Amino acid sequence: MATRLPVLICGGGPVGLAVALDLGWRGVPCLLVEQGDGERVQPKMLFVSVRSMEICRRWGVEDKVKNWGFPDDFPHDNVFVTTLAGHEIARLPSPAFRDRKPLPVSPTNQWHCPQTWFDPMLRDTARSYPGVELRYRTKLEDFEDKGDHVVASLTDTAAGRMETIEADWLVACDGFRSLAREKLGFAMRGRNPVDKSANLMVRIPKLSQYHNKGDAARYIMVGDAGTWATFVAVDGRELWRITLYGSAGFDPYECDYHEWIRRALGADWPYTLESVERWTRRGMVSDGFAKGRVLMAGDAVHAMPPNGGFGMNTGVADANDLGWKLAADHFGWGGAGLVASYEIERRPVGARAVAEALRDYDRLTSNTRYPGITDNTPEGARTRAELGARLGAANRRAWEPIGIHLGYRYDPSPIVVPDGTKAPEDDEFDYVPTARPGSRAPHVWLNDGRSTLDLFGRNFTLLCLGGGDADAARLLGAAAQRGMPLDVRHIDDPKLRDLYARTMVLVRPDGHVAWRGDALDEDPALILDTVRGAA
Repeated sequence: MATRLPVLICGGGPVGLAVALDLGWRGVPCLLVEQGDGERVQPKMLFVSVRSMEICRRWGVEDKVKNWGFPDDFPHDNVFVTTLAGHEIARLPSPAFRDRKPLPVSPTNQWHCPQTWFDPMLRDTARSYPGVELRYRTKLEDFEDKGDHVVASLTDTAAGRMETIEADWLVACDGFRSLAREKLGFAMRGRNPVDKSANLMVRIPKLSQYHNKGDAARYIMVGDAGTWATFVAVDGRELWRITLYGSAGFDPYECDYHEWIRRALGADWPYTLESVERWTRRGMVSDGFAKGRVLMAGDAVHAMPPNGGFGMNTGVADANDLGWKLAADHFGWGGAGLVASYEIERRPVGARAVAEALRDYDRLTSNTRYPGITDNTPEGARTRAELGARLGAANRRAWEPIGIHLGYRYDPSPIVVPDGTKAPEDDEFDYVPTARPGSRAPHVWLNDGRSTLDLFGRNFTLLCLGGGDADAARLLGAAAQRGMPLDVRHIDDPKLRDLYARTMVLVRPDGHVAWRGDALDEDPALILDTVRGAA
């Protein structure tokens, strides 16, 4: 007889682990299968966005992400150079972690935490929940959607043993070549390929002793033919990742990697080449994110250039949207339309991130071909100054676009109650906090030292920001009738009331506003049935 469980997750990268962790944190049993061994030789991801850090804060791993070992005095400048030993073209300063404070709009900040360290944090935290099982060297061979559950065939590749699993839901986080997406018949559309690239992991202890550019998080190599590589700090001590861009004529399958490393250095300094990973840069979005009992997240539905660092972070936000909806279904209070709202809410956000990642790539590589840029002549210096000014202006905010991480909103959404206010302009760079339904509920520091974000996560939360006791009681009563968990928080704080702009604000478990109003003019049952997908 097949084993039956609530959720089967395919794919053990950061997105699959985030889904497993969120479900475990919510008390939902799940099984994650990963065909690899879970060890990562090269980190594809280096950057944890401010929104991902807020989610990590809820999971209790924020401090681990901050304190994994990156030097807190290491500057995070982005420096355009011809080579490390050559000319500096432009510099975009960014402070070291010890000099960073929480953002005014968040209780935390973006962080540098390569996947080599980030994935084990998620894995170990997920495993700490009794209902979560992680199986490595286990491959999803096939699945069939039976309407009310999924039947999946798994192979333990180490033992050569096959097993059949039944699950209420299958969540596929199995990457760009997703078996689930292929089987469901969804196409990926967009730019493919953008270019063919390679990542070189290089070990150079105390690199800055060899050049005069100082420590920096990223050096961008620009030559006569344009931008051709980035040189990025991994551990802040001796590990560096060199990404070679195919747009500059580089062929990752036919080249001498050592020649390209020496070209990036601009000198014959000692180094060790640890590993090489060839890959294709794409900007694509799936036609669908879900079908029946099968849901997809991460690179399986949105593949984007790493420029800007949106890929993994968009996937973690997918997990943040999925976790509470699957929990609501498991515990019986979610309506039939709740999980179905996942694609409606997340597909536009994925497309938005892909589009911005492509723009970041184009900002970095377009119109950077300046013959003579390496010349040690007055004309060469003028050329570098001209290009440096243009690159600095185009990329100044590209590495910290807070709007892309905090400004996305679920509008329209079938599980959000609109309040008739005008939608603000979508800004990928800047972010203006708003409690308009569908938006991320804004951060405010409370008098007890907590953030408003610390109030959200487990259940729906009703903020009462001045009165509303009778209306709150009506909502609580309607929630109890539906078995819907609802916490009520009475907070007397003028700045919170001014920012949230209503007396009552209903916030979803994922931290997005579901409804707000100054009085409960509508039937509370209708409001709750809408936001739990049962209207």
